[in-house]
Amino acid sequence: MNICVFGQWHLGPVTSSCLASLGHHVIGLDSDRDVIQGLQRGKAPLFEPGLNELIAEQMRSGRLSFSSNAREALKSAQVLWFAFDTPVNGKDQADIMFLRNNFDKIMPFLKKGMGIIISSQAPVGFVSKIEKELVIKYPNKKCYFASSPENLKLGRSVDAFLNPDRIIIGVNCQESKAIFSPLFSSITDQLEWMAIESAEMTKHAINSFLALSICFANEMALICEKTGADAKEVERGLKTESRIGPKAYLSPGMAFSGGTLARDINFLIKLSEQYKLPSSLIKAVNESNSFHQNWIEDKCQGVLGNFKKKTVAILGLTYKPGTDTLRRSFALQLAQTLHAQGARVTAFDPAIKSISKPFSKAIELKQSVKEAILDAEVVIIATECPEFLDLGEDIINLMKNKIIIDPNGFIAKQVMRKGIKYISVGRVKDET
Repeated sequence: MNICVFGQWHLGPVTSSCLASLGHHVIGLDSDRDVIQGLQRGKAPLFEPGLNELIAEQMRSGRLSFSSNAREALKSAQVLWFAFDTPVNGKDQADIMFLRNNFDKIMPFLKKGMGIIISSQAPVGFVSKIEKELVIKYPNKKCYFASSPENLKLGRSVDAFLNPDRIIIGVNCQESKAIFSPLFSSITDQLEWMAIESAEMTKHAINSFLALSICFANEMALICEKTGADAKEVERGLKTESRIGPKAYLSPGMAFSGGTLARDINFLIKLSEQYKLPSSLIKAVNESNSFHQNWIEDKCQGVLGNFKKKTVAILGLTYKPGTDTLRRSFALQLAQTLHAQGARVTAFDPAIKSISKPFSKAIELKQSVKEAILDAEVVIIATECPEFLDLGEDIINLMKNKIIIDPNGFIAKQVMRKGIKYISVGRVKDET
């Protein structure tokens, strides 16, 4: 099929290049000319393993191109795939007007009978609203809408797109299903068809359930710390329960961040308030997660007493490995908090080469693990980067105090030696 993918930050380049690899002819469209020029050179705005290589390969094949000209991009397109990454502010509230404004820009160029897929993260009812707007402004443009909420996973987005567990697709008529079925069937035969509003709501429900599971695991872990139980053993007990399962989000560790999960929590809270429904459980997830965000700071204070003139090293700044996005990074917020209390904060992340203001004032960015932990009183493992699994005796000896705070227990096996104070969520035995 001929497809125009509108929006080219993270979701868009992945969608564009993956669809091209399946044999479709794809034009990636974005009004940001710098973004388009970068993509035309084979470089995506956001680092994603294998993505730049896939873009270059598909451009060489002639099936993938990029443009900032909406009229030209939609000239021969049968389907418009709306793939903007929804911005969130510091309170994890989504900027829906950003999505609405971009859809308004593309309306004049839509052709009669065109299929339109909305993948951007938006509150339930969003697709219905923009469909009605299109009918009002352009009554002669009979377009067919589908909601297929993005299901990408930072750090492995290409594989997540090409090998999904299933694809959720919302349509409201059989004509729409007939238009979109060949396209989605080229990705997988595991298709879950439902109403548009149900597809939108499914995304909210999935992310909210994952957020709930994370908070539940962390609350259990805090009780474990007080009672002598080992939260990792409890996790194993939970995941071997047939009614829960091995892939459940029940690993004790850091509070969730990055905006993705919290965005859907906030969508549901607003919807509950709009319809005057109780949302005690959903609101409690935010409250629980906010409380747990203080865990690292509390543990630091417990071993240091205060932060004045103390050096704290943070390993990992992105909220997930395999990406270079610092959007809503908990590690950056933690660094600012520690710096404000008098700490000298050093950091290393293999994917980050520079930090913008105001974070650069709080963090001394180093070029290696060795540089970051030199003379550090405490080392914090904030991101599960594979590079941090190589912390040998020679590197640990560079620390002023051998204290490691590793919320997720990521390097537990690597540091099981005497003389290290090792602290992770849900474990009482912090001396090794």
